[in-house]
Formats: sequence, structure tokens, C-alpha cells
Amino acid sequence: MSDTKKAIDALYAIPPDCDRETWVKVAMGFHAAGGDFDTFNEWSAGASNYDPAAARDTWHSIKPGKGVGAGTLYHIAAEYGWLMGGTSKAPAKVVKRHAAPPRKPNPGLSPTEVWSRCNPATKAHLYVQAKAAIGVPMGSLRVLPEGDPLRINGQDMAGALVVPAYGPDGLQSLQLIPPPGAGKKLNLPGAPMAGASFTVGEVVPGGVVYLCEGIGTAWACWQATGHPAVVCFGWGNVARVAADLRQHDKTARLVLVPDTGKEESAFKIAADVGAKVACMPEGEAQNFDANDLAQRDGFDVLVDLLNSTSEPSKPEPLLKPVSVFDVLTNPAPPPAFVWDDYLPRGVVALWGAHGGTGKSTCALMLAVSVVTGRPLFGVGTSPAPAVFVSLEDGANIVRHRLAGICRAWGIDPLSLAERLHIVDGTENPELFAADSRSAGEVTPSYVELFRLVENTHAGLVVVDNASDSFGGDEINRRQVRGFMRALGQVARLTDCAVCLLAHVDKTTSRNKKAEGGEGYSGSTAWHNSARSRLFMTRGDDGLLTLEHQKSNLGKRREPITLAWPDGGLPMLSNDAYNFDGLNARAQGRADDTAAAALLALIAEFESRGQFCHTGATSRSNPYAVLNAEPAFKRLKLSKEDVKRIVTQCDRAGWIEPLDYRTPDRKPHQRWTLTKSGRDFAAMSPTSAVPVSAAELPVVPIAPTVPTSQDGAPTRMAQGAVPTAPTGVGGVGDSARTQAGAKGTEVCHD
Repeated sequence: MSDTKKAIDALYAIPPDCDRETWVKVAMGFHAAGGDFDTFNEWSAGASNYDPAAARDTWHSIKPGKGVGAGTLYHIAAEYGWLMGGTSKAPAKVVKRHAAPPRKPNPGLSPTEVWSRCNPATKAHLYVQAKAAIGVPMGSLRVLPEGDPLRINGQDMAGALVVPAYGPDGLQSLQLIPPPGAGKKLNLPGAPMAGASFTVGEVVPGGVVYLCEGIGTAWACWQATGHPAVVCFGWGNVARVAADLRQHDKTARLVLVPDTGKEESAFKIAADVGAKVACMPEGEAQNFDANDLAQRDGFDVLVDLLNSTSEPSKPEPLLKPVSVFDVLTNPAPPPAFVWDDYLPRGVVALWGAHGGTGKSTCALMLAVSVVTGRPLFGVGTSPAPAVFVSLEDGANIVRHRLAGICRAWGIDPLSLAERLHIVDGTENPELFAADSRSAGEVTPSYVELFRLVENTHAGLVVVDNASDSFGGDEINRRQVRGFMRALGQVARLTDCAVCLLAHVDKTTSRNKKAEGGEGYSGSTAWHNSARSRLFMTRGDDGLLTLEHQKSNLGKRREPITLAWPDGGLPMLSNDAYNFDGLNARAQGRADDTAAAALLALIAEFESRGQFCHTGATSRSNPYAVLNAEPAFKRLKLSKEDVKRIVTQCDRAGWIEPLDYRTPDRKPHQRWTLTKSGRDFAAMSPTSAVPVSAAELPVVPIAPTVPTSQDGAPTRMAQGAVPTAPTGVGGVGDSARTQAGAKGTEVCHD
């Protein structure tokens, strides 16, 4: 279906008797979708409070690119059961609309008063001749006499053909049709047209009845077949008139005859009332009708078309039955994954992390991995095209990151051209918008994403990120679920995995862990709507931890630790040992030498009762206690160097915290060397006083990956890796007791 047809189809799914605020939004949405005024005006005419002047003025007040977009039209239509492109299967919502009370016609403008001033119509009327309505019944039609003062929207209606519109209580309104070239077809102001109709011919119980928009089409159908044709005065009124006819005659053979462009709406109405549809030939211009066909090709062609009706397909049930008897003989396929266990196909996954942790870079690495079919962090991927939607970072930043990935992995960017699709949405980031009271609606940016995924047959879609794409209240469950459902429609479109990147809340960010295991911010609907959820943090040592916190469709993977070496990309921490970049091994050897000397000094000071406390901000931290020592000064270590090396030693198991009490019985905690730490520092476990720090040899071990601060976009987090396996044991309980009893502190916290 073309965009214009889709917009018209959505328009006619909405009752024209909606409240004014909704009516204006529909006008703006239809305008943004490329709709024309005539169609909008025709739809509006079906409302009981239709005002042609208001319709015209509202339409001309709309400025292109301003206000709401096409997504508003589709969202309102969806509330009444409309399905976008046949892909949405969500049940229609019951929406209560309060129509404004019908206006009372001005004196002299009531249908009865105007009708009483009219003359009988004849076949000599120019409109009758223009429609080639030879031999059609004319007794029920009138003509407004010359000189009549009736004007509608400034248009002189004298000489117009007058078609009566009958409702349940008799004459309800009038439609006035000027001769060709003398003006537009207009309805009588202040007289509602909703539910009104006019019949050409005589309806017979159980017989064929054609339903048309205008009298010209009805004349053609009657001329071709002799069966009655009902004028509905606009397509927006067809559903109501058809329902009334069906209610009065359960056996009537109703046939809808839509103009070109309104076929889908006709099939939906037909399905509701038990009717058939006679569609115009394919390829005809918009609004081409049965009268146009008869005048161009002859009534015999129209007869064949009216006899070749189509039945609407039965709508799928909203609650679909699932077979159970053949689950073993005809098993359902197991869940498929784009990234094994992490990202299942056809659903939405959530990847949370604090800003600056590196999730955008990792997600772009994932997109490249999926496109090229290579594993990421030791986890396999399924080759597929990928779409990366950047809503926070502009094109230059994303391209810079991609260049770093291609260089690091030896990828020719030309090989990505047809399979990796990156779009910059920073100027129009919202995919979903909602005010404080609404359930929310998709935006034009979402519609563009929908088309992009469909056209590229994407297997992976990364949306970076939730805070930019979601224009609602993150703690509003209804809005969050609406947004996640909209992304779910994208996932089902091509059976792709949709990965939504999200920031975490302040508490989680501050504590560098997920409180209660939940790494997301806002309503629990974020967690409940995602079928898989990942959470990434960065520790004080610079290492990244990727947790798999939820998995509905597969097993949960164990947490993995990633290092981000300087000048490289995030990788498994074990792989980081072999990373050959920017003097990594030289830095590792230097850190090992410093670590051995630092351990010796900590032990030496401990033997003298001068303790290095474990608190990084303590007045007795290792740097504060040791910085005056000549041997320490020769190491030329900064506070940050000491903090980093102490962290490495702790991770390697060379030191451990020891609880003790000062002479005044206050509890404290200090660093003490373990057995493996003493071995590393070349100390004898029985020696009371260690060898001088300057004399300690360096034990050859695996090099340490350097640590550095956040840098370029491709190097947002780096970390160090422990250089030896964790040691067990310690210096002995008796030694600890003795040290705790005899030690005196230099200073206290």
C-alpha cells in the first residue's frame, strides 16, 4: 500500500464525530502524511457537527513541518483497530470521544425550509448531463431556484441540484451540487450528515444493494444493473449506513463500491457488516469511481466489475489458539539468537550501563560482528544485516568509532557498505512521544526506522539510546510498555533482535552495581517488557563487567570481565594479556617491579608498627605512610600509581585486609602481606624483618595491561588485569596477633 493510500485508510478508520482536539490532530497528521483537503473535508462531512468553513480554515492553517506528524494519525487510527501495513495485531482500544453538540441551523437554513423553496429537478440539469444519468429517477431530487439567497462558505448555491439526506426520523440534511464549473459540492451547514443516506431505486428485502459515496456513482450502478444504490454522502459515512442496512435486513446482499484508494477501508467495513466489495480496476487514479468507469468503458464493463465482487478475508482472532497435540511430532523451532544467548530474534533486549562506560562502542562492535559473522567477547553471532540508530552521538563520532573498529580488526569498510546501516537521528531522536496523560504514540522518526528495517531485512537493530528515543515518563508503566511494544513491532517485522541501550539510575551509577540486581532506570515495565537484559559496569580498576541479568528465551550467561587496553577495543580480560599496543608489556613489567618494592615497604613498616590502612582516602593510606621513605621516593610513584598498584596486588592476592584494634580499643583495618605476596616480594615467611626494598629481585610473571583515563570515543574505558593468580593463605594467626598487640600507629583516621 502506498503512503497516500495508507493515510486515507487510517483516516477513514477514525469516526469523524470525534472531539475537536482530536479532529485537529487528525487534520495535522493527515496533512503531514501527504493527504489532500478534499479527502479530509469529505471525511469530516460525516460528522454530526460538520462545519465546512471550520474544515477549510483548519486545513489552511496547518504549516508543513510544524506540529504533530503522520505518526499521530496512525496512532489515533490504531486506537480504533486500524493495523499499520497489516503488521500490528494489537487489539483495538475502546476510546471514548465526546462529540460537540450539533449546531442548530440558522433561521431559513433548516433542511425542511430550504427543501420547501426548491423546484423539481429534471434531466436537463447540467450535473445530471455531465454524469450521463440517462433515465435515472428524478422525482426525489430538487433544484434550488435562481435568485435564492442561500450561500455556503461564500458560494452562491442558486441552481444547485439538491439531494435529500434521510435519517431515521426523516429529512436530516441536504447535499447541494452546483452545475460543473460553478463551485464545489457542499452539505447544508448545521444539519448533521452522519448516518443519513439517499437511495436510487427501490430496496427489496434480501436483494442486492450497492453502497456508494456520491449520487453519480449510485446512478451508474443503478443504470448498469437495475439494483438499488444507496448514497452515503462521503466515505466516512459508509460504515454507519451499512450497519443500519444490515440491522434492518439480515439477508440483504450488500456490496460496497469504493472509489480508488479506499479499498482497504471498504474490506474492513465489509468484514464487519457481512458485505462484498466491488473494486475499481488496478492502476486507476485516486478517487476514480464507477461513474468514471461507465462513461469511459461502457456500462457492460461496469456490469462485469459489479458482478466480480470480492469477499473480505476473515479477520484473525485477537486471541489465537495454539495447537498442543503435535508439540512432539511437529515441534516448534527453538528460539534463535543474533548474539548467542544474549540477543534473541523477534523481541527487544535492554542493555543498561552508566554513561561513559562504553556501551555505545560495544554495541557498535556488536553490529560489526553480526554483519561480518565474527564472535564478540568469545560469544558467537549469526551473520545478518544490521541497523545502528545513533540518537545521542552525531555522525562524526560514530564514524570515528567505526574507523577504530575496522583498524583494530583488519576490516575493509567497503565490505560493510551493503550490510551495516548507520543513521544519525540526533536532530529528531524521539521514536515515541507522550504527554502526561496520554498512552503515547510513535513519531515520524519511528515510521522511517520501520521502513529502513523492512527495506534492509535487518537481523539486528541497535537503538542508542532509550533516554533520547523515548519521549515520555520513564516511570509511567503504560507509556513504557507502549514504547517497548512499538519496538517489538520492529523486531517482529524481520524477525530481528532489537537492542535498546539505556542509562541506569543515579543510585546504580553511584554504587557501580545494580541494586537488587536491576540495572535499569524507571518503571519495572522496562525490565518486564525486555526478553533479555544486559548490564555493564566499570570498576575502580578500569575493568568492565558484563552481566546477563535476564533471559526469557535461553540460558543466562555467566558475567564476563572485559579490559579496555590503551589504543585498543574492549576485549576479554584474558585476551588483554596478549594485546600488543602502546608499550603494554613494558608498562606491565614496570608495574611488577614497583609492586614488589611497594610490598616490601608495606611489610617493613608493618614490622615497625607503622600500618598502611586500606581506606583510599585514609590519612594512613599507603602513599601517606610511605612517601617520606627514601626507598619509596626512588620509585617515583604518584598517588594514583600507588592506588592502582595496591588494587592490582589486592586482586592478585598478594595483600589482604587485617582487622585490629589500637591501644585505645578502636577498630581499624590495615594491609598485610599474604604468603604469595611475600614470595613475590622475595621475602622469607619466617623473617621478622624483610629484605630492603631496593634489594628485592623482580619475579618474572605475566605483564599487566596498563590503566588510563577515558579518552577518545574508541577508548572510553581501560583497565588493568591482575598479573598473577590469586594466592591463598597468609602470614599466620599467631603472627597477626603479635603484630596487632605490639604495633603502634603513626597516625589514626
